[in-house]
Amino acid sequence: MPSPIEGYLAYLGAIRSLSPRTISAYADDLRLYEASCRKAGVALDTATPATTREFVADLVRAGYATSSVNRALSAVKGLYRYLVRFGQAALNPAKDVESLPMARTLPDFMFEDEMAEFIESASDDGFAGARDRAIFETLYSTGCRVSEVSGLRLSDVDLAAGHARVTGKGSKDRTVFLSGPAVDAIRAWLPYRQARVTAESSESHLFLNAKSGPLSSRGIAYIVERRALKTGRRKRLSPHGFRHSFATHLVGRGADIRVVQALLGHENISTTQIYTHVDMARLRAVYDGAHPHAAHTKRDAPSLKRETATKGKQR
Repeated sequence: MPSPIEGYLAYLGAIRSLSPRTISAYADDLRLYEASCRKAGVALDTATPATTREFVADLVRAGYATSSVNRALSAVKGLYRYLVRFGQAALNPAKDVESLPMARTLPDFMFEDEMAEFIESASDDGFAGARDRAIFETLYSTGCRVSEVSGLRLSDVDLAAGHARVTGKGSKDRTVFLSGPAVDAIRAWLPYRQARVTAESSESHLFLNAKSGPLSSRGIAYIVERRALKTGRRKRLSPHGFRHSFATHLVGRGADIRVVQALLGHENISTTQIYTHVDMARLRAVYDGAHPHAAHTKRDAPSLKRETATKGKQR
C-alpha cells in the first residue's frame, strides 16, 4: 500500500494533472515535512498546528527563500486536504498556519531597445546562431515560460497563421502568437534543424541541442546567459526576462491587463498586475496634461525606450 504522501502525489498527477516538475517539487517539500514530523516524534495523521509551524520555522532557519517556504506550506496544506477528504486524517493541522509575507519585487525586464540589441546579438551564421535567434524571437514574441518553449514541437507551430499551441502550468493548453520576426527566425532555423534530423529519427521538438536531441529548459537558460555575457550585459539575464519584457512592453503600450493575463496564461489577475509598474511614466504624462497645478510642459506619450522610461522613474 502506498504511503499517504505517495498516494497524494499520484493523485496530483492523475486527477489534478499537475506537471511532473511541479509534482517533483511537492515531493521534495513533503519529504522534508515528513522528516520534520519524525524529528518531532509524531506521525503524519497526528501532527498538530504546532508541528507545521515548527516545520516552517525550520525552513526559515535553514535559509530557504520565502517563496520556497510558502510553496512547502502549500504542499503540506494540500496533502492534508487530500487526507481529510479520503478519510486518512481527521483534521488539517496546516489549515490555519499563515504563509510568510512576500516582498513585492518588480520583475527584471529589458527596455525595447535593449531587447532589439540582444536579439540582434544572435546574428552569427550556422546552427547555433539560427537556433538562438529563433529561440529569442519566440520567447519575446509569445511571452512563454521557458518550459513551454522547450516543449514546443513542430506540430504545435503554424507559421502560416502566425501562432503556436503551448502547454502551460497544470497541463493547460493555450494559443500564443508569433510575430513576423519570430516567424522569419523560425523559418531560417528549420533548414539547420532538418539537416540534424535523420530519416530514421522521430525527434519532433522544434529546438534541438548540439547532439540533435530536444533542447531542455536548462539548455535555453545557458544559451541566454552565454549570449548575455558576450554582449557585456551587467545584469544577469534569464529566459524569464523575456516573459517579463513581453508583458511590460504590452502594458506600457496600452494593452488591456486581462488580455495580457490570457497571453501569459496567468490564472489570477493579481499576478499580471505587477507589470503595470512601468506605466507610471504614461500616468505622469496624463496627470501633467490634466491637473491644473501640474507642470504645463507638454510631454510626448512615453514608450519603453530606455531614455523615456528612465525619466519616468525619476519623477
